[in-house]
Amino acid sequence: MPIEPSRRFTGPRVYLELLRRDHTQELLRYRRDNLEFLRPYEPLQDERELVLPEQEAHIASYLERAARDQGYHFGIFLQQGGRLIGRFNLNNVVRGVFQNAYVGYALDHRHEGQGLMTEAAAIGCEIGFRLLGLHRLQAATLPWNKASQRVLEKNGFRREGFAPGYLKIAGHWQDHVIFARRVDQDLDLQPPEAGPEIRRRL
Repeated sequence: MPIEPSRRFTGPRVYLELLRRDHTQELLRYRRDNLEFLRPYEPLQDERELVLPEQEAHIASYLERAARDQGYHFGIFLQQGGRLIGRFNLNNVVRGVFQNAYVGYALDHRHEGQGLMTEAAAIGCEIGFRLLGLHRLQAATLPWNKASQRVLEKNGFRREGFAPGYLKIAGHWQDHVIFARRVDQDLDLQPPEAGPEIRRRL
């Protein structure tokens, strides 16, 4: 596994860790607390899954994907107190000539508007580029989700296009705006093979 499950990636106010079995209770609490808030942004959720055994099964599948270098599901935690306040995912990792992952993220509604998601996304992008050696990260947002688009833009993502009926969100096939960021677009980023001075940051 390229990332040890116990490894912590820290920023000024938040840190990221791969979701593990000992996070199950916190993940369940986070999902219950934000079910209604996140409903317009996510695929339909089966509320019968909001029990500990189902969350344990989800985390087990996340860890299996990470072990296979297929995807990485991180929790976003507050530095002060260690509370789980969100999620950042690098989904569907493709190697070969693509070296791409699809970014997904969400934040507890009580912590919006503080720049915490922007900070967490910056950490997640560093993991994707510097540690995992990816060339490109792609994200899709609903056209009216301006807050999500600001998170991407502040992290160097550029709008690439518009995809009609792209994802089934809240029970409907909905249009999305496509953003992407490449490692070679950023003056302060270099591929992992640039040397230990880059890798030390992680």
